[in-house]
Order: sequence, then structure tokens, then C-alpha cells
Amino acid sequence: MKKIILLLTLFLPLAVIAEEIVTFDGVAEPNWKDFVPSAYVDVQEPKGLGKLNETAAYWYKRRVDFENAINDCRNLETNDAKYSCYQQVKVKQYQENSEYNAKIEAQEQSRMGPPEMYDRTDTMIPIGGYLNNFTRFQPNELH
Repeated sequence: MKKIILLLTLFLPLAVIAEEIVTFDGVAEPNWKDFVPSAYVDVQEPKGLGKLNETAAYWYKRRVDFENAINDCRNLETNDAKYSCYQQVKVKQYQENSEYNAKIEAQEQSRMGPPEMYDRTDTMIPIGGYLNNFTRFQPNELH
């Protein structure tokens, strides 16, 4: 019994790793989950009020484009052509991820306002100045 458990603990992780590498005719295919946030790996077409969710719609469109590109690569005849096609799909996905991340970062920057509004050293100067001025005046000097 101990030998069986020992063998399972050795081979089960290898089976999981082997499952993640999808090959088609001996050429490793890109995997959708490598390019998408984990919340949108299994995104479905937004319907009804879900159409208002722009993020889900964006990732669904990307997923459809990705799957179409993978199917086009599968239809190529030689392994070299498939390999280069898969590499092009990967490059395109990385570029789209970079553009998406830049867009999200720009939106967050525009929501926050100018960085000088959030500089803590600037906000402390007036408070320190008010405190210094407040301590200069004594109650008998206010007449």
C-alpha cells in the first residue's frame, strides 16, 4: 500500500504537467489560460444585462479570435509551418496583453488625477505652517 501511495505521489505531478502541454501533430500549441486573467479563462458570450460588462465582452472576443487562430494553425500541413504560426499567435497575444494593460493603467491614472495631488510632502506643508502660526499667537496677544 505504501508503494502505491509513493508511486502516485511521484507520477501524479508529472501527469498534471503533461496535461498542460497540448500538442497537435507533435507541435506544442499555445494555451489560452497563459494569456488571460484567471477570472476570464472560461468566459462565455455575454447575454442580456451581461452585455454591459465590457471586460467580459473584450475577453470573449479575444478568446474567439485566439481559438480561430489556433484552428487556422492546425490546418497547416507541415510542423514547421504550424510552429511558426503558433509563435505568431503567441506574439500577437502578448502584444494585445501589453496594449490592454497600458489602456487599463491609463484609465486608472486619469481617475486618480494629477500625481501632485497625492504627493504627501505637499499636503503636509500647509498643516505644518498652520501649526507654526497657531503656536506663535498667545491668548493675550489676540486683543
